[in-house]
Amino acid sequence: MLCSNSCIMCKYSISDPICRNCYIKQTEILLNDLELPEMVTVIISNKLKKKVPIETLNDMGCILCKRENVSMCRYCFSIILTNILRELNFTEELINNFKYSPIYEELKPLQN
Repeated sequence: MLCSNSCIMCKYSISDPICRNCYIKQTEILLNDLELPEMVTVIISNKLKKKVPIETLNDMGCILCKRENVSMCRYCFSIILTNILRELNFTEELINNFKYSPIYEELKPLQN
């Protein structure tokens, strides 16, 4: 494996190494805390699973589960999650519950 430990989306270094599954699990917990209908949580989780990459050349393990290697940074995950929430017509107030900051979009544009 390549030891670059950079985000697969923006190519910047990953400072908080959390894997895809742990990010999705944390999002599901927050959605449940917001008392949204279960179907909404399922829809968002499924969209995240499709959009958040699994593949990585990184050798850095997740600091939470210690089972998976990390593929993306929290900023890029936040952008993907926010785009999904906006696509589903969530209010900006609800999106703010996820502690997303629009400055991430300006600082780290996603590379496709």
